[in-house]
Amino acid sequence: MSKILIHTTSKVEAKPIIEFFNLKELNDSMKNIYSNEDILLIVSGVSKEEILESLNYIFKNYDISKAFDLSIASCSDGTIALGTLFCTNRFIFGLNFANITTVEETLESDENLETLLVDKQASFFKDSCKEKIKDFYILKIVSDYFDEEKPSNEEIFKLINDSIERWKKLI
Repeated sequence: MSKILIHTTSKVEAKPIIEFFNLKELNDSMKNIYSNEDILLIVSGVSKEEILESLNYIFKNYDISKAFDLSIASCSDGTIALGTLFCTNRFIFGLNFANITTVEETLESDENLETLLVDKQASFFKDSCKEKIKDFYILKIVSDYFDEEKPSNEEIFKLINDSIERWKKLI
């Protein structure tokens, strides 16, 4: 039976999703995979290599019908509220759209940034999915504006948890 994949890079991002969908950790050779009857969630880690390795493993070993990358992103526009949800790879009625830049090293400022959002995994997720599946979504939640401290684990949990009602209909 095919499943819907949700990809995150950290356990703090995954925790509210695991709780909301009542996912259980699988006893799998690849760590950090959680599932119920419909959903498969993987926590890949944040490096490009970890992301690509995790996604390659999932697509090789599981039948995936739809995939989501769900995580936080920094925003270059301080007038956009923290917690605002964006889809970055397609226009979806009722959701904000924005372009995103993926970086491997944290940016200290948005001075030369040409997109509204920046993260550390969207392009790797997109490239991996394009080869294997047509139906995928890159969802980003605004967590900071570059000019302040990074959000705490509690703030990240709340941002992800508060977003679930806005994107669960896509599943």
